[in-house]
Amino acid sequence: MPVIAFCMLSCNKEKGITSADGVATVYKVAVVMPASRQDNWERMAQWALDNIEQAQKGLSRRVELELEWKDENAADVQDYLSRVAADDGYVAIIGPYSSAKAYEAAEICRDSEKPLILPIATSTEFQRVFAGEDYVWNLAQSDITQCEVMLTQAVLSECREVFLLTSADDYGRSFTDWFAYQAVELGLSVKGMVEYASETELREAVRQMPGMPGSSWMLLFAPSKEEDALAFDEEYGKLLEENERLQFPVTLCSDVVNSPLLAGKLKNRMYEGIAPCANPTSGFVSAYRTRFGEEPGNGEAQLFDAFLLVAYALSIPDAEGLNDAILKAVDGRDSWNSSWLPADMHDTFAALQAGGLPDLAGVTGDWTFDGRNHSGVLNTIYSHWILRNGTYTTIEYLSTDGGSRTTSTLQAWDAQTDYFQQFEQNAEDIRYGALEGNWAVVIGTSDTWANYRHQADALAMYQLLKRHGYDDDHIILIIEDNLAYDPHNLYPGVVKVRPDGENVYQNVQVDYKLSDVNLDDLEQIMLGNATVRLPETLHSGANDNVIVFWCGHGNRNSLAWGSYGRVSGNQVREMVQNLKDQGKFRKMLFAMDACYSGMIGEACTGIPGTLFITAANAYESSKADMMDPEMGIWLSNGFTRIFQETIDETPNISIHDLYYQLARHTTGSHATVYNVEQYGNVYKNTMQEYLK
Repeated sequence: MPVIAFCMLSCNKEKGITSADGVATVYKVAVVMPASRQDNWERMAQWALDNIEQAQKGLSRRVELELEWKDENAADVQDYLSRVAADDGYVAIIGPYSSAKAYEAAEICRDSEKPLILPIATSTEFQRVFAGEDYVWNLAQSDITQCEVMLTQAVLSECREVFLLTSADDYGRSFTDWFAYQAVELGLSVKGMVEYASETELREAVRQMPGMPGSSWMLLFAPSKEEDALAFDEEYGKLLEENERLQFPVTLCSDVVNSPLLAGKLKNRMYEGIAPCANPTSGFVSAYRTRFGEEPGNGEAQLFDAFLLVAYALSIPDAEGLNDAILKAVDGRDSWNSSWLPADMHDTFAALQAGGLPDLAGVTGDWTFDGRNHSGVLNTIYSHWILRNGTYTTIEYLSTDGGSRTTSTLQAWDAQTDYFQQFEQNAEDIRYGALEGNWAVVIGTSDTWANYRHQADALAMYQLLKRHGYDDDHIILIIEDNLAYDPHNLYPGVVKVRPDGENVYQNVQVDYKLSDVNLDDLEQIMLGNATVRLPETLHSGANDNVIVFWCGHGNRNSLAWGSYGRVSGNQVREMVQNLKDQGKFRKMLFAMDACYSGMIGEACTGIPGTLFITAANAYESSKADMMDPEMGIWLSNGFTRIFQETIDETPNISIHDLYYQLARHTTGSHATVYNVEQYGNVYKNTMQEYLK
């Protein structure tokens, strides 16, 4: 229960209030942030609390926030969050700052649904996983949007090619997941991506950059911590000492480099970048400069709004808890002309106490949240800043206001591509011999519960083939087969690709566990070379079609084979070429759902009779699609779902039309077809050739 502090000149026991200042209800709020930022966050918090206090003068009921600060990097932060989440004496948690810590906090708060207000936790995957959880409130859009804004700046700067350098962690994943997809949509050429897992790897990547010439390049640098920017700057300084005529590509930095901890420490070039900021029309930035003598740091405007949002929501009568009050506050649409200044806030508090629901806004702008999940704001304003001579200066403001080249946090997952491959409709088809038989290999190359979707999708593909006439003698199924009775499975014996879907584990015949075979074994299985250890094989010949479905993880250089094995594009090419040379197929179709799966298609180009349809090109990640909210895991990937649904509905669909459906409806990556020239006319060739 909240602590009641009576602020009155005299006491009337019947009414409980007699003073002009009324009764103040004190609510305790935990603020979780890095100790390195506490000075800036504390002064921002005090400013917000001063405004809240002044705005309520003369009101009969007042809200006061009592703040408790905690370093999010402290060794005991998880214990602290668990205690706060379970303690009704705290009404909310504001923070943490980093997305990784925000993920931990959100998991801890799940059972109690303690309101978690996040100023600047912008990881795309974090916001996606917790979309629809009615206790998580994001005050900035995810880094899907920041990445797009950065790439749009590359277009406006007349750069034709882009390169990404980012950290190999949750923060960097937002950029690696969306960078290539958005670059293609914007008409840019992707020249490469480097993820670094250590300072040594970062420094080595910087040393490779001088080979990139001239003004047509832009380097997007997205580090997850300030120390990485210092290492980048120091390494670049060394390169300058070695070659004073060095010409480095134009560099645009993400919001982490917009930090007071870096001002005056980055010395070797003029840096520029993008960061979420306050609405420039609010007057907040000017007031901040006057008050503190510098520009606001990354996330400070969102922090200010976090305190305002909590105070406003606590003023709403008849709400069923703070989460319900916040929902009412952000959904309010009563006409209102208000600002963050105390005089205007006074009228807002009065309206809320009287039962009104004004269309609220803060220093960052409009507080309209996405209508589907209410997990985050739909519009974030970004400053385009430069750092020169130790001072950050904003040179322009960029808004994600729903224009034709902007996306919102959640809308991006529903975005449909404008980029499609073009095929020659009248191309001469390749003549093949008469089709005699069909064979299939289905592989789910993940073996952990967290990667449930890969085995589930493989099982769904197995069931599709059975529905379309295959018997088990003509399918090789390779999965780890450890989902159905995993201790985490709330439905023992059941594997699904939709929360309300069928059990795809029914009547399954698994031929090999993934951990029992490797790629060399797969080649022997597909060649038909049976042994005591490998008794189940294909028996295909030169007049048979073979379909291979492969679902799992991948990176720019290889695909995963379980938790420890890797498979390169060249290895797959050698295997497929050997199968072709030994007459083991008439046509072979690879359908591959894995991050960067296009690199397999690239490696195998030129082998006659083969076609590769991949969920992503060689620079993109593929995206999960269906989540089970009870178990908290992804059930399926988007590309696979569309692939299977389309074939089920139209078994005789042409390869071209199948590709069009995949390209149209696969979100976040570009479904891509490889080796068409060596396969045949995709308008005339159909999927029916691979079905019984």
